[in-house]
Amino acid sequence: MIQAVVFDLGGVLFSEGKSVALEKLTTAHGYERKLIGAIWSSPQSILLRKGLMSDKDFWKWARQQLPSSYDSRLIQREWYNGYLLDNDIYELIASLQKKHSIIAFSGNIESRIAFLEERYHFRHLFDIEVYSFDFHMTKPEREFVQVMIEKSGARSEEIVYIDDNESYAKPARDLGVKVVTYQRGEIERLRQELRRQGVMC
Repeated sequence: MIQAVVFDLGGVLFSEGKSVALEKLTTAHGYERKLIGAIWSSPQSILLRKGLMSDKDFWKWARQQLPSSYDSRLIQREWYNGYLLDNDIYELIASLQKKHSIIAFSGNIESRIAFLEERYHFRHLFDIEVYSFDFHMTKPEREFVQVMIEKSGARSEEIVYIDDNESYAKPARDLGVKVVTYQRGEIERLRQELRRQGVMC
């Protein structure tokens, strides 16, 4: 019996903000995609997600990597603005409340969660939230999945986990969690797969 349904944020509840923002920064502002992408995928960005580097220190470092004509505040703003709510997923989560324990599981940045909460008021959807910055680890670390399983209070086989990234989801699959991948717009396929896995939706 399924006890918990776990949702990734970026790419599931929200669009994958990095891709959206890169497109806008490239087309609207003429910024170099490869350079911005490298900053957002850097070891420093991983430290930021893990809560081991502050926003202030990260953007100080980022400014040193950027041409003087680039506006780091604009880059941060577009990065956060790139996370657009998927209303289909929002409605799905709302429909699952009280039927299963609902968990947010995300490798994210504390200030971005605050930004998205202020804009979309999404956190009330979740019974449990497991964020990388609270545990100093992130996807696809196996230990991070183990934290999620422990916090759920369920056995791995009693958990269904929705993510858009198979490589990030693999450690959960390896630990016995039921994994469903989601691509934006495929809500009916997702609902069918969740029902097949035993989720009451």
